[in-house]
Amino acid sequence: MKVSAEKLEGSRVVLTIEAPASVVDEALDRAYKSVVKRVNVPGFRRGKAPRHILERYVGKGVLYEEAMREALPAHYEKAVQEAGIEPVSEPEFDEVTFNQGEPLKMKATVYVRPEVELGDYEDLSVPYEVQEVTDEDVENQLTFMRERMARLTPLPEEQALEKGDYATCHVKGIEGGAFKPEVDQELSYVEAGGVYGFVPGLTETLVGMKKGETKEFSATYPPAKEGDEPRIAKYTVEVKECYRKVLPADEEFLKTLGRESLDEVKEDIKKRLTAMREDLARRTHVQKVEEAVLSKAKVEIPHVMIEQREEELIRRFAERLHEANTSLDAYLRSTGRTIEDLRKDFHEEAERDVRRELILDAIADKENTEVPQEAIDEVLEAFARQTGRDIGTIRTTLEVRGALDGIVRDLRRVEVLKQLAARAAEKAGTPLPPEEKNTEEAVDGRQDAAPAGDTRPDEEAQAVAQDVASQEAQAAPPKDENPEG
Repeated sequence: MKVSAEKLEGSRVVLTIEAPASVVDEALDRAYKSVVKRVNVPGFRRGKAPRHILERYVGKGVLYEEAMREALPAHYEKAVQEAGIEPVSEPEFDEVTFNQGEPLKMKATVYVRPEVELGDYEDLSVPYEVQEVTDEDVENQLTFMRERMARLTPLPEEQALEKGDYATCHVKGIEGGAFKPEVDQELSYVEAGGVYGFVPGLTETLVGMKKGETKEFSATYPPAKEGDEPRIAKYTVEVKECYRKVLPADEEFLKTLGRESLDEVKEDIKKRLTAMREDLARRTHVQKVEEAVLSKAKVEIPHVMIEQREEELIRRFAERLHEANTSLDAYLRSTGRTIEDLRKDFHEEAERDVRRELILDAIADKENTEVPQEAIDEVLEAFARQTGRDIGTIRTTLEVRGALDGIVRDLRRVEVLKQLAARAAEKAGTPLPPEEKNTEEAVDGRQDAAPAGDTRPDEEAQAVAQDVASQEAQAAPPKDENPEG
């Protein structure tokens, strides 16, 4: 087979392909054997009609179409391998010559992965910076933990609410202002003097009130339109019950945490905060390095790659809707939007993601980056724990679905970013500390167990920050007694 490749603008390639006449003859023979088994020709048992009879009965075009459907893609794939290109779209065939006794000739135009100009990414210098954990940080966290364990105790009827106390109350809109608010409801655990934007002025009014007391107050709302005066509305509030937050005594606090002393708790807090900040610093550093690398590179992305990623993002969005017991069609109907609107929403994200992957893949290719087998095994083990299936089954399933290659590509991007981050920190004179593995996060299905391209480092760091408090406060007050819960 003869193959030549011509590069066009916009990351397109035209393959000119010529195969021997025997290719056409053999494809037509296979087409005949396939069609004759599916067609009842009068006077012949199925599968026994001679070829010339079958051609007269169904038409030569049927055999030629069948033969071309098999031969063109097959020889296109061979041509792709021979030309050493990486298509990112389906080919467009033209100038096809497919006649019995003649060579197969055709041209196939296809979009390919674009070439990337990487720039001077090797000289990056990005310092690794960790925020130190201070005694004040530890004390603040200790206070937060105590607050999480607090109980709300009813106040005596004669005792008035002070700032920081809580009230269960009934709020109702009344006549007398610029408009009558459509509010008539019970509110639970409103903090006196706190923030409650739905009814401005409510929390300030509660300060000084007692159980059973009713008061009128005014709420100020923004003007209906620019240039008008602010709007005043009238409400009444009746206090049903008053509560004060009572923090646990040291003995109860330590018993709940399973610790012997406050010093032991503080040491534990410091270790957790230090680990969290080191993790956050590492992720922030990697993100800065990634942004710097991407800013130095240039690449012209074929529109088909962005469109394909848009479709993928829409599919993932539909899956999330399904998990929430709704459908994409229902979402579109309820919001009055269209698929095209969704594509526009996802366009920027799709373009950014494709650009990132192309650049990181180009660097990984240049530096011959390989994924440690241990990293692949860790992902498979995490999937196995999540699904309750053995690793061999997981691996086979992913391979059959073609998903394992994608996971390896994602891990390769993670690996090359790690190497770039370490290099950039070294150049800045702030070497990265050894990275500790967190197998618990992998078990929980967090980022360590997911393909790296699915999330951003700052999102994961945020999740870690949110976990610190909940892990430290092992026992929180019941939800119906804790207004902050």
